[in-house]
Amino acid sequence: MIKLISELRIKTGAGMMDCKKALDACSGNLEEAVVWLRKKGLADAAKRAARATKEGRIAFERDGKAGALVELNCETDFVAKTPEFAELAKTLAAKAAKGEVTCGGCAAPFIEPLQAKLKENMGLRRCERFVPKGPALVAGYIHHDAKKGAMIEIAAPSDAAASSEAVATLANELLLQVVGSGAKYLDRASVPQADVDREREIHAEVVRKEGKPEAAIPKIVEGKLNKLFFQANCLLDQVTLKDNKVSVAGLVKEASAKAGGEVKVLRFSRYTLGE
Repeated sequence: MIKLISELRIKTGAGMMDCKKALDACSGNLEEAVVWLRKKGLADAAKRAARATKEGRIAFERDGKAGALVELNCETDFVAKTPEFAELAKTLAAKAAKGEVTCGGCAAPFIEPLQAKLKENMGLRRCERFVPKGPALVAGYIHHDAKKGAMIEIAAPSDAAASSEAVATLANELLLQVVGSGAKYLDRASVPQADVDREREIHAEVVRKEGKPEAAIPKIVEGKLNKLFFQANCLLDQVTLKDNKVSVAGLVKEASAKAGGEVKVLRFSRYTLGE
């Protein structure tokens, strides 16, 4: 029944309880339930469901040591900027941080009242939750337009270090770095081998067309791979946006010295609206 309700909601945009009533009335027949809903005056909801949700907001909230990043979508930028929609995004992020919201389906009961009020199709496109397993800080940053955001987890030598100003400052600087640079991976070890092979092949082809000696190509390609791919896409290989003479790895090392032990970036997640 749950699967049928989900399918009916996708087809019609009707509320979860309305879908359940329709399926009960139609003995579980999906197509008849669609007709039942339309006859009940829910055709507008069906039209809303067909409209694209290209706008929205990114939100981050914490619950204890855990944190969550969410992307909530709607149809128009006008609705995305309303206080009600912004509050809904924060509410869903808070519930995701608690582990109460993990997918679009379980978020529906929270979304449907505002969806009905503002007459726009809405949906929780994605959400991610970080829960530390040891001493660590989970922090987040949302850009002023709420169309970009990031979340990071930084391990520390102790709970005291995790809550220190040094680690908090590092987290803030790295979050701005992630959003500003568009970093895709934490470090070189995080890059899928298929991505490395693809980039290597592309650079080899370009260098070959430039007429470079075949014997020199591997070394040239590795240099380009290092500068144009790893340093551009791997957070710990980057130089900071604030000062290109300072490396991200250097910032981490500096924070470790201030925190009284090794500080390590464990993971991060970056969201761009509609990406």
